[in-house]
Amino acid sequence: MLIIVIAVVAFILAANFGVAWYYSGVLHHRALKVRHDPFKYNIVASEVGEDRVRLEDGPKHGRWMLAGKWGIEWDGGNGMVGEIVEEGENYVVRRFTLANGSPPDSEPGLVSGYIYPQDPYLAFGIEYEEVHYEAPLGMQDAWQFEGDGDTWVIFVHGHLGGPEDGLALAPILQDLGIPSLFIKYRNDEGQPRDPGGIHQFGATEWEDLHAASEYVLSQPGAQRVVLIGISMGGGVIAKFLYESSLAGVVSGAVLDSPVLDFKATVDHGARKLHLPGFVTAPMKWLASLRYGVDWEEMDYFKDVDRLEVPILLIHGEDDGQVPVETSTKLAELRPDIVRYSVYPNTPHGGSWNVDSERYERELKEFLLSVVK
Repeated sequence: MLIIVIAVVAFILAANFGVAWYYSGVLHHRALKVRHDPFKYNIVASEVGEDRVRLEDGPKHGRWMLAGKWGIEWDGGNGMVGEIVEEGENYVVRRFTLANGSPPDSEPGLVSGYIYPQDPYLAFGIEYEEVHYEAPLGMQDAWQFEGDGDTWVIFVHGHLGGPEDGLALAPILQDLGIPSLFIKYRNDEGQPRDPGGIHQFGATEWEDLHAASEYVLSQPGAQRVVLIGISMGGGVIAKFLYESSLAGVVSGAVLDSPVLDFKATVDHGARKLHLPGFVTAPMKWLASLRYGVDWEEMDYFKDVDRLEVPILLIHGEDDGQVPVETSTKLAELRPDIVRYSVYPNTPHGGSWNVDSERYERELKEFLLSVVK
């Protein structure tokens, strides 16, 4: 009897290990692996009038069904979708503006946060320069925008993103006359690779933000910086504020849907997959073993008392990728420095898309309070 019990227990443990091993691989593919895959089309789009488009057969609760303004693309062109004028079972009809190409006719498509051409001049007629400067792993690239004053904004993009993640912010900064640098960092396409071989959600990428800050401070008249980061970029900024010798020149930070604790983010994803704790815990252990994940280095709550700069903290209430609870935690721990703004019915990184008027108003008010 004892042998049978031992055999059953061994089988259960082996099965659990196998499941945890599998999901540690899923974690690697979705979050840790350095890749530059194109986005996959996941809806069907059809023009139903000069200013309307029908979207159907998309993912449940996807951006294609959410209020606000979003970009849409298909093999034959791209444009913008706005107000929902009709909806039914697994379809919506939205206001539609064609930007390029031919209107969609039952075409596979994709709705995303990217509305404008991925170039500031093509999008808004804003002049910019592609600059290069030395960083710890080699030369690093960025978009540089001119402006007045001695305070610069540095924009830090999110996971698998690029400077275009902040494209909608460029007109705001130009209107305020604030010079800015929209950076790339390690593991981005065309940039040096991290020696660890994975995205580390700020634990190493902060060094590239440090290099960007050095570059900014080398510009004539530059004395201070304001940091704006989205998603993983928020984690990069948090680590920078703890580790960089230049943290003292930061006069404010904007954190949009920030990854402040990678472990909590992974737990959030595991719950969405309905993984029990007895799978999630060994999965994270295996991720450390297989890929070198240092969970403690990606937890930015450990030294939260050391934060000194004013922070505008923005998060979508329906964020399916980064738990809004982590931002709530930061706001509760540091109410003395955090202005917390939660956007209802909003997915990860979609606050500007859902309510651009509110977003731009809050951003302008904050920038005017911290730009000297």
